Amino acid sequence: MSSMADTNGGGFIIQKEKDKPKNKCRKWELRISLGKDPRTGRYKTKSRRFAGTYTQAKVALREFVEEVEGDRVQGRTTYTLEEYCKRYVDRRELNKEVAATTIDRQRQQFKAVAKHLGKANLAAITPTMLDDMYIAMLKGDTLSGRPSGGSYVNQIHDNLTLVFEQAKKEGILVFNPCDKANPPKMDTKAKRALSPAKAHEFIEALDPEPDRQCAYLLAITMGLRRGEICGLSWGDIDFDRMVADIRYSYDARGNLKATKTKAGTRVLPLSDKTVQVLKAHKEAQFKRYARTNQWRKPEEGYIEQTDDSPVISDNCGTRVLPTSLSRWWTEDRPKYGLDGWCLHEFRHTYLTLLAISGVHPKVMQELAGHYSSQISMDIYTHVNMDSKREAVNAVSAVF
Repeated sequence: MSSMADTNGGGFIIQKEKDKPKNKCRKWELRISLGKDPRTGRYKTKSRRFAGTYTQAKVALREFVEEVEGDRVQGRTTYTLEEYCKRYVDRRELNKEVAATTIDRQRQQFKAVAKHLGKANLAAITPTMLDDMYIAMLKGDTLSGRPSGGSYVNQIHDNLTLVFEQAKKEGILVFNPCDKANPPKMDTKAKRALSPAKAHEFIEALDPEPDRQCAYLLAITMGLRRGEICGLSWGDIDFDRMVADIRYSYDARGNLKATKTKAGTRVLPLSDKTVQVLKAHKEAQFKRYARTNQWRKPEEGYIEQTDDSPVISDNCGTRVLPTSLSRWWTEDRPKYGLDGWCLHEFRHTYLTLLAISGVHPKVMQELAGHYSSQISMDIYTHVNMDSKREAVNAVSAVF
């Protein structure tokens, strides 16, 4: 058996060359206890190989212990990670620091974290524990039982970073374990764009009268986000001036509120095609409401088409949720030969078509309602590079 020497630093030096006396051995294993795993109840260790004398190994072990201890959040608290995450989100919701949809997303992500580390003391969380959780999530140890994507786990890491930073701000902790953790890289697939020919084919296949198809037309001909489509009212459309006033967004909780950013509030010019679409849809919607009112009882109230009425509604004239819009598209996309395409890619298509047409990135930014010009610039640069590549290939054919 290999010999083991206990040290005062909280670790062990294990001799690997068993056939040699200690003063001749030059291969060692440095091992440190990390304490009990809050989920499994088992004790975990961290090891490192070392080559050198026993005296050098003792120095290396002390340095190893200091390194690991440095990874541990220092401080004392009675909060578990689950309790403090809940307190953090409750405070943000009460102070209205972020949108309701952000609150919902954070609660769901912290619920996923609680499955692994919820019962652990807030001050006991180490970078190693976070790394183990991230790996487990990527492998499928999740609430749904399906492997999480790198981008989703990366978002969890970002939100945990905010939680631990808040704990530092309050003086509960002095170190953020996320600073030394290793979250996975973002792996979100790049958004695709329909080709001009395919976009034209898709637009021509749509009937503007049904709400579903009109919503898809607004996404691809105006580049609107889901919440902006659902938040659009008839009073926002000026047919005489041929403009649409994008002022509101409708969230997943059914709240009609201001656009997410100041840049999102914008006045968009309407093309002749979009004006035709909206006029046809408005007339069809008016007739549908009239038919519905014929069988409604007076106490139920009649559906009226006013300036406050939603452009996209259900059969009862009620504004639809963005999630309903996504569900509609998931059901409909196979018949358009676009299975696998998400609704947001129509917005990306709109911006790509602007770039192909030579529209300046700053104008693209204003039409899209981007807070930063970087997204618009990225699309413009990509399209421009494709054009340059086609030109180079044309010359290359001559060579």
